[in-house]
Amino acid sequence: MAPEPPSSSTSRARPMDPLTATANIAKAIMSTPTGNGRLIATILSAYDLPDDEVPTSVHMSYQEGDGRGGYNEISTGPPAAKHRDHANSFKFGGAKNNNSNGGGSSSSSGGIANQLVLSAPLSVLFESTINLTLTYANPAKNLTSKCTIHKTLRVNDTQWLILNLDSEDKNNNNNNKAPIQSSASRISNSNSPVGDEPPTLRLKLCLEGPYRPEIAAIINLANSWFTAVDVVSDTTAGTATGLAREIPKNFPSAKLLLVPAVPLATLAVAALPIVGGLLIIGLPFFLPIILIVLAAALGLGAVGSTVYFSTRDGRTNIQHVAEPTYQTFLMTKTGQRIVYDVGPRPSPQALAHAVLPTDMIGKLGVSLLVDLIGSASYLIPLAGEAFDLTWAPMSMILVGALYDDVIPSLKYVALMEELLPFTDWVPSATLGWVKEFGPGIFDEGKRKVGDAKRVGSREKEALMKMTRQ
Repeated sequence: MAPEPPSSSTSRARPMDPLTATANIAKAIMSTPTGNGRLIATILSAYDLPDDEVPTSVHMSYQEGDGRGGYNEISTGPPAAKHRDHANSFKFGGAKNNNSNGGGSSSSSGGIANQLVLSAPLSVLFESTINLTLTYANPAKNLTSKCTIHKTLRVNDTQWLILNLDSEDKNNNNNNKAPIQSSASRISNSNSPVGDEPPTLRLKLCLEGPYRPEIAAIINLANSWFTAVDVVSDTTAGTATGLAREIPKNFPSAKLLLVPAVPLATLAVAALPIVGGLLIIGLPFFLPIILIVLAAALGLGAVGSTVYFSTRDGRTNIQHVAEPTYQTFLMTKTGQRIVYDVGPRPSPQALAHAVLPTDMIGKLGVSLLVDLIGSASYLIPLAGEAFDLTWAPMSMILVGALYDDVIPSLKYVALMEELLPFTDWVPSATLGWVKEFGPGIFDEGKRKVGDAKRVGSREKEALMKMTRQ
């Protein structure tokens, strides 16, 4: 009896190299949905390609900051059309084309063939580099480009980019090339000769991600507080308006209550010099009481301001002032690390460095204020030294944020002069300002004195010539 032929499934099975199998498993694991960040790339067009051959797709993947990468490789469909007014250029878009090679976390999104989505932890995406490859039927003609995310994007920000395309071998040597920002002046017109412009890929890039848990909790708490304030203000506004309208009608004699206010106000104004003189004479005795009253007034002012700025009108008024400052802070690397989970949380000194001024006058004002607060402990002989224990670490943080680039050890001097008794008079922050800006001011003064001497000598020579004539 002849042996049975092998089954079709057995005949198709081929042994797989163990290294290849391990690599495929690792790639499948890395392609699984892992994380809460999304990088959305909308491929718009490819311009000034080397020839008129139609590319097959655009591949996108990302490499982590430590060099590991090639994860979640996904691709668009072929171009939707060729540009009529631009040679060797193609437009992407149209209906979804299921030509994605990635796992569940990487796909074309929203039924649009030119939109690609990479999902991964936000901290990984933010520090990663994306690889974009314009593919052809002949792989030797592929063109690639790279873009470092944290140098180009901010979280929940959209950028329109023009990326230079190059062959894969050349692009590996220029992987740090910065993307060209989209601008009308960069877009070639139909009269430009072919070959004058390098091939480019035009796309819209957006990085989405959630807030840090503590920031999200603060936002939710603030929204709940604003909702409660709005409900209370809507309820009390109608009641207060009704009382203000009804009391004068029903109780005309209520206006007589304003009569005693005039002599009382006159008496208060007349007593101001007497009260002021008593306070000056007894300042050492009244100082604790004055500080308590001042602290209570500041507390009441803070509470009142918080309530007012929680109302609709208050939120509208403060938004015009706070919004530009918030957006500027959010564009910094420290701001991104505070608000979004893009890496380790910034240190207090990095946070202070992000919000403190960097110009000469601003640093001088902050330095004088830091030294003034440190020296204010002399106003309260015994309690002041206890206050220094609280102020010492804050002074170290502020001085380090201001002058760590100039004198790294100055922050430790500020810490010790606040902790040690009877050393608060040392102006450590102002000394840092003098170290940073003093030489420049001195050189500028010398230059102006030299200019004045030269001008004076020329005028003297001109005057002598006039007297000789």
